[in-house]
Amino acid sequence: MTQIVRRSTKYTNDVMAILKSKHHATNAEIAQELRNVHPEVSDTTVHRITQRLCGDGMIGLAPSTKKGCLRYDIRKDDHDHFVCSGCDGLMDVKIADEMRKQIAHEISDCYIDGPLVVTGVCKKCQKRRK
Repeated sequence: MTQIVRRSTKYTNDVMAILKSKHHATNAEIAQELRNVHPEVSDTTVHRITQRLCGDGMIGLAPSTKKGCLRYDIRKDDHDHFVCSGCDGLMDVKIADEMRKQIAHEISDCYIDGPLVVTGVCKKCQKRRK
């Protein structure tokens, strides 16, 4: 995929910095953080920036939130995720090739051709439940 080079803006650079620090974020989370430095930035501007960055291959998409909001990912490569069913937290995970083969076998040897999403309960939510 060819990467498009565009003029960087102060907002674009800051959106990238926010994603680098958070790894995954929704537009609302990015806008909230961005407003600490640029209180004038609109939700529409943040949306346009993330859509452009994603379309240009600068950032990736992660699994959506429980409410269906898009979540952006600083990583562009295919990789797996863990989603907490309690807090909706998201983290990158590496599912071993042997495990992928076992999963494929369990689903009638269907071919897995993309990232996997594992759902469970994170440590913080487990502690809250006790």
